[in-house]
Amino acid sequence: MTQSIDVKSIPVEKIIPSKKDRVNFSYYIAASVNMMTILAGIGYAWSSPCISKLTDKVGSEFNPLPKPATLSEITWITSLHCLGAISGPLFTGIIANKLGKKKTIILFALPQIISNIILIFANNVTHFYVARFLLGIGTGCVFSLIPVYVAEMSHPKYRGRTSMFLSLTITCTQDFVFIVGPYVTIRTLAIISLVPSVIFFPTFSLLMPESPYDYVRQDNISRAHQALIKVAQHSNVDDELNSIIKSVSSKNGKFKLSDALFSKSFQKSFLIGFGLMFFQQFNGTNALNSYQQSILSATKSSIPADKSVMIVGAAQLLVLFFVSKLVDGWGRKKLLLVSYIGQFISLVSFAIYFHLQNLNMDISFLFWLPLTSILLFMFSFKIGAGPVSWIIVGEIFPTEYKFILSPLIAFCMTFMSFLVTFIFPKFSHIFGFEYSFWFFSVVVACAIPFVFFIVPETKGQTLEEIQKNFEQK
Repeated sequence: MTQSIDVKSIPVEKIIPSKKDRVNFSYYIAASVNMMTILAGIGYAWSSPCISKLTDKVGSEFNPLPKPATLSEITWITSLHCLGAISGPLFTGIIANKLGKKKTIILFALPQIISNIILIFANNVTHFYVARFLLGIGTGCVFSLIPVYVAEMSHPKYRGRTSMFLSLTITCTQDFVFIVGPYVTIRTLAIISLVPSVIFFPTFSLLMPESPYDYVRQDNISRAHQALIKVAQHSNVDDELNSIIKSVSSKNGKFKLSDALFSKSFQKSFLIGFGLMFFQQFNGTNALNSYQQSILSATKSSIPADKSVMIVGAAQLLVLFFVSKLVDGWGRKKLLLVSYIGQFISLVSFAIYFHLQNLNMDISFLFWLPLTSILLFMFSFKIGAGPVSWIIVGEIFPTEYKFILSPLIAFCMTFMSFLVTFIFPKFSHIFGFEYSFWFFSVVVACAIPFVFFIVPETKGQTLEEIQKNFEQK
């Protein structure tokens, strides 16, 4: 059992990095580990440029299959990435609790690199099935462990910015695939996708430390101290290390599910994490992302749907750079409230537009409304519900329950994402886009009081301070 010790007896490096150096190193860590997130972003965007190639004529340079893929085969190729992402979190928590987060992240990066190697040589449908599922497993690990790892390795004052790397990386990657994907072969795209892995393995594996929490859990106090010297949240490294040791020691007994279920900190953090993921997924963002061009085409606006999609993609990227400066200034809670209010206005506007269209009214003068509404929605989502939800999830889980709560929330998120993407086209076909957007509006309306009354503000607090606040309530 880990005990509080006199950390002054531990040999230390002669030169203690300055605060600026420690903050910069936190950025390096976030950038390095999110090389793995690039592969997740490619996985989500891959279907858009590649599915049309697989259904194209046989013999084409862009289609490696012996015959065009059928609708059933395309459905499986698309959905297996989501199923892999659902499966990944089932194992990451248990493995991370034994090996530590860093080793587990490296372990789950292997299916990603194997996936792209398979895609380089893929020439039948089974190859695509296996590749997409393996890539999904790595994606599940991204959402399970990277938010928590980055939170534990970042200075409280800048933790919001370093945590933004995940959302920023996914958005940049998706935009890249949407732009480049249509003009290159599947094989070429797979080769390009290997580049992040080539960077990830030497930079993260060799240069980045394990989380101090995991070092302490493994009774490797000396390594924990060395890691803290590089990323310490306070100038007094010894005090911070002792704080982590006490936190881990007091909660390092054998895990009991019964104890967890009756723990207030477990219950409250799970409620907040699950609620944030529920509202993040059932607000319509996956439907708008996956079927954006179809939705805009259905509006019959005079602005071409394909041009609108490009405008939206560029706008999302600009918004994320803007938000990275606000998240540690405004605070998490305020950004979430502004985010959901903006989404509500956008979704109601969409619902009214389709309602007027169903009444066969002349709404040509509202040609600007669909594009404006989707821009408002994406802007609102990217300033709060998208990135900030993951920042909070990375911060709030109690130390002794992270290994089960982080994968559990990631599992719930990926399952809900799959559910919304699968059900939306069928629901819209039966009831129409109008009622789909009314449904999303109601969900978002419920998110506003949830954030206001239940979600805590964590800006500027150490992880230990956040845990104490949960235990006191």
